Amino acid sequence: MWHFNRHSQVSPESVAAVRDAEKSLKEAQAGSVPAEAKLIESRRVTEQLKAHNRANAYSDLIEGIVLGRLRNG
Repeated sequence: MWHFNRHSQVSPESVAAVRDAEKSLKEAQAGSVPAEAKLIESRRVTEQLKAHNRANAYSDLIEGIVLGRLRNG
């Protein structure tokens, strides 16, 4: 049976990979707060636009009814 020597040193590539992964994780975690804030703002604006469109549709309906009555009345 052959006996191979075990390397007790960690390769520089693996150290660099771990360091890069930790840096990437920190950047992603730091960037998640502004991204979440933008998402919340986007959802708020979307809801405001939907509410505005509903109100505008009701306004158009009422205006049509009133103008129709004035024309027929």
